[in-house]
Amino acid sequence: MHDVAAAVLTHVGPVEAMRLQKLVYYSQAWHLALVDEPLFTDPIEAWRDGPVTVALWDRHRGQRTVRSWPTGDPGNLAPTGSQVISLVCQVYGDLSGDDLSELTHNELPWRVARQGLPDHEPSKARIRDEEMKRFYRRRSLAGRRVADLVSGGLHGPADTEISAAERKQILADIRSDFRHQTPDDDPGSPQHVASAFTTACDHDQPPRVAARINRERPQRASAPRG
Repeated sequence: MHDVAAAVLTHVGPVEAMRLQKLVYYSQAWHLALVDEPLFTDPIEAWRDGPVTVALWDRHRGQRTVRSWPTGDPGNLAPTGSQVISLVCQVYGDLSGDDLSELTHNELPWRVARQGLPDHEPSKARIRDEEMKRFYRRRSLAGRRVADLVSGGLHGPADTEISAAERKQILADIRSDFRHQTPDDDPGSPQHVASAFTTACDHDQPPRVAARINRERPQRASAPRG
């Protein structure tokens, strides 16, 4: 996890803690989808503001902006892991922490882990690797399917460079996706997932940033876990 956080910072520079958390989460999720292995073994929990790696939070707690990660070394990562992190940062790196939080709220791994808990309620439920793998394998990254990104088994993802024009379009597509998509729009959603959410929880409506006042922020020292 420390090496992943350090690698993310080399790509995007100093970032708010929530943004770092989500980029580490997407690095883990897409590595699972593309390589069938986790980048790290530390658990990721389904907090109110989206996925949070607790071991990461314990280190940056009290920092609003994270500028460096001395305990991590990107050089320790396998080439495939470095490629996945690079691609994730190219695709998601320009989104704000709030944007990334919104995006994860509309995706199944976070919602399945919470099992119908209202969005404003705290949770320490773990987001399972299998849920991440299953969900993101049905998605596209940089406009490309998982099968198209993987070049022959262990050789890893191919053609990870994205042009400025491609990045602009990708970001526009992501923003449109999380503003208009609900979890039930995902054609790969297991049927039993929808029944786990009650109408009283109003989980079919995308949460709004403005409504999430007094929610925990992983970067605040006083914020309670979950």
